[in-house]
Amino acid sequence: MCALVLAGALIPARAHADHHTMTMPEDTPASSFDASVSILAATFSTMFYGGDYEGVVPSVGWANERVGAGASWAYYRLLENGLTRFGEGDLVLHAQATALGEHDLQAGPTIAVSIPTGESELGFGMGHVMVMPAAWGAWRRDRLAVTASLGYSRALVHASALHDHGMWPLVEPMNMSEITWSAGGELAIAEGIRAGARLSGGVPIGLLPGHDRVVGTARVAWATGRVDTAAELQAGLVGDPFNIRGVLSTSLRF
Repeated sequence: MCALVLAGALIPARAHADHHTMTMPEDTPASSFDASVSILAATFSTMFYGGDYEGVVPSVGWANERVGAGASWAYYRLLENGLTRFGEGDLVLHAQATALGEHDLQAGPTIAVSIPTGESELGFGMGHVMVMPAAWGAWRRDRLAVTASLGYSRALVHASALHDHGMWPLVEPMNMSEITWSAGGELAIAEGIRAGARLSGGVPIGLLPGHDRVVGTARVAWATGRVDTAAELQAGLVGDPFNIRGVLSTSLRF
């Protein structure tokens, strides 16, 4: 599972695509490391489950002008149908390259792999290794930046083991086989301050019926020296991934 989204990958164009989201591009003139932490809170309501969850998502990464890689791992408190549980989510590893690196336009491939470290029966993890390759693009002109991604996510299990598990896991639902997409934009509104919005989601493909998913996000970010901070308000528009979710992230480059 793509543990949030949220953590932000360290990559050359600073654009991260997973099954939910991309961050906006920034110049990375030299090799650098990144450490970040995200705090999130959400409410959810599905046909069989209702409640809320909170999570902490630490992540680390490295990037130079063309390639980057990183990892993130979440820990959650989950209130599900009146019962409170604690546990880690799935470990997510990701890498990205910039194949096209013009001044205004950047594009390239990215891949994420989730390791099933979260307890799937309790709603913390997918229960399978997930492989999530995608293509991403970013265009920037003056104060405006626009990004988009298109990918495919698939559980690495034998075909006979594929099943329709509904909106699962509760902390970050996705299908076992799906097309993923995202599109968004940000505008620099003051020195070091950016604001924007995006849509992202997944479309099930294959033999299983699956469930469409669409998430809308409003975002504001600000930078001070080597520290980047962002606040997001996310709404589950289609497919009940969650009702509403707030995310606060802080990243340090060194």
